[in-house]
Amino acid sequence: MFKSPSLRQPTTLISDELAETLGVLLGDGCVSKYVYQGRDTYVVAFTGSSSEYWYYEQIIQPTCKTEFGVLGSLYLRRDGTTRYHISGERTARALLSLGIPLGKKHDASIPPVVLQSGKVIPFIRGLYHAEGSIYRRYSKMYNRMKKVYDNLLVVQIRMKLPTLMHQINDELLKLGIKTNRLGTKDGVYTLRITNQAMIRKFLRIIRPRYKTSPK
Repeated sequence: MFKSPSLRQPTTLISDELAETLGVLLGDGCVSKYVYQGRDTYVVAFTGSSSEYWYYEQIIQPTCKTEFGVLGSLYLRRDGTTRYHISGERTARALLSLGIPLGKKHDASIPPVVLQSGKVIPFIRGLYHAEGSIYRRYSKMYNRMKKVYDNLLVVQIRMKLPTLMHQINDELLKLGIKTNRLGTKDGVYTLRITNQAMIRKFLRIIRPRYKTSPK
């Protein structure tokens, strides 16, 4: 179990599962603080698609139970989303101590504990689950038409967090996974891998649990 900041040693090593959960949280979640009936209230919230319910049930929720001793509330909403919420200051502060920002994220970076623990790969896996996709390459031929290349794939990660996106790009290069030039438009950063050998290498090294082939 992850130790609270007051109990853990100066150098904390985290598990693969916790690193993956931190990646998901930076992509599809947040740690919030608000005042309710005159008291500070903390909530850790994840939001995914309905098709990701199994992932939260089998991976994220058990990890939070193991690491923080809390089960949280996992449910499907009528709007077709999976929601996973953990209420309480202790879990929120533990995540803040690990480098997760409080409130709405305008920028973020890979938590130092992920780098110290050598857990970049599972962290990228979680981030890819949250903000990544894999699809068939296409090109626009003319107005409202496009040509799809069934045998050519693209791996993509898109976020509005510039520091984190540059770090992810750099870490993939360190792993020998060559990416296209990191692009930005309207404040959204896009990382793509279009080289088919590099896509196979990405899937082999990062080992995503899903999003491994186009729908």
